[in-house]
Amino acid sequence: MPYSNEVGLRMLIGGAVREASVLGYRVTPLFSYYSYHGPVFRVMLQLSRGKLVDHRHYGFIGYCHSCGNSQAFSWDELGHMSCPCGDSKVSKSLVVSGPLWTGPLHDAAYVTQMLNLAEQWGWVGNVEGAELEKLLKQMVDESDPKLSFGYIKLDEVASRAKINSPPLRIMMSAMHQEGYVASRSHISPNVIKTNCPMAVCMRIAKKLQDSCTGE
Repeated sequence: MPYSNEVGLRMLIGGAVREASVLGYRVTPLFSYYSYHGPVFRVMLQLSRGKLVDHRHYGFIGYCHSCGNSQAFSWDELGHMSCPCGDSKVSKSLVVSGPLWTGPLHDAAYVTQMLNLAEQWGWVGNVEGAELEKLLKQMVDESDPKLSFGYIKLDEVASRAKINSPPLRIMMSAMHQEGYVASRSHISPNVIKTNCPMAVCMRIAKKLQDSCTGE
């Protein structure tokens, strides 16, 4: 999968969800962090009494190498997984991972509280705290429930569209203008978390390049 490190975080959370459920508890992630130094996979979870009633965020993730789109699958769909872009019932180009957590990696309210505390304690708002402030703000953006799991690599968009890779900020701005949600990812630098399908990403990227070349 193109977002294997995010899958690693989701599998870690999913394992905790599974074990907690066996013991009669439920867990939800407050924030999740990945760093390539190590690499490091860390999550902070909130533990509550009572089994997980809603399993919509615990299932499987599929990525299609043919069209570049990702989708979630439930337990009931095991053995019947396919991508809408394929003709067969089981797409040969579909790669599936799970079971894992498919919901938001962070709780926006909790991370916002972390950012507010960091400001009160003088940990951000200066040169030394620039990276921490950037990280926490990215996590808040990543917490948008409209965002899908995973992310789209701009290099992959460029390769599929057979164009040069568009600037990340300009690409995100164009996505927003078309009504899609898009944010940076703290996991990888040149990627975008979005609910925009790959085909639309390619169209937007081509349009941006055409506007730059004056075509």
